[in-house]
Amino acid sequence: MKRNLKGFTLVEIIVVIAILGILAGILVPSMLGYVRRARIAAAIVDAKTIKRSVEISLMTRFEINSDEAASGAFNKVLYLDQKSDQSKREKEIVGAFTNKSWNVYKKKGNSNSPSQIVDTVIAAGLDYTFSETWSAGKGTNPLGYGKKGTCADFLKQDNSNFGLVVVYNRDYSVRMLQIYRKGILVTYINGEYIANDSPDARFVGTNVWSTIYTDSGQTASEEYYKISLADKQIGTNGGMGGWY
Repeated sequence: MKRNLKGFTLVEIIVVIAILGILAGILVPSMLGYVRRARIAAAIVDAKTIKRSVEISLMTRFEINSDEAASGAFNKVLYLDQKSDQSKREKEIVGAFTNKSWNVYKKKGNSNSPSQIVDTVIAAGLDYTFSETWSAGKGTNPLGYGKKGTCADFLKQDNSNFGLVVVYNRDYSVRMLQIYRKGILVTYINGEYIANDSPDARFVGTNVWSTIYTDSGQTASEEYYKISLADKQIGTNGGMGGWY
């Protein structure tokens, strides 16, 4: 019995490959875009969780009533203008928690230092909130790193898997937050969350806060071209001491 076996011709194979190529060209970018949006959405959820954890910890797990405790919690300077004479700048006293705070908490545990008591409250809340392991690292402070390199550079220097900056007000609300994990920097500022997955993403550090917007290709309001974090802290004697 004679069988009539017929395969695909070269032209047919080329046509099929071309169709597959067109479909791939359409679908792959869409899938990559979906994956990127999903990663950013997850990073923003983490940032919201951190913000909520810090605020709840300060409000419900620790009462900052004594002068000593208040000086320990709110001992950072937030400049509200950019006058050339730093001593004449309008400023606000805030509190802050960073990788350095986390490192001390992980390696030394509780402390009688007023500042570290507050840091322990915040760190314990974050430790309870997240089940995953966050590296203690070397304790490098991201606030002193903003002009030195990118967030990715910071992780290499600190030998950590995250970078964190939280600035909070006297009413225990978070004023500014930056969390860098898994290649995405999320910043909470002015009531909104800004995600930056660029390899060049960097912490605000001692730069003016407008860089948070401009690094993401956005336009910042005039106010944020004036606000910056100091690289000093208020000491117990009212003088200025090094912080980072």
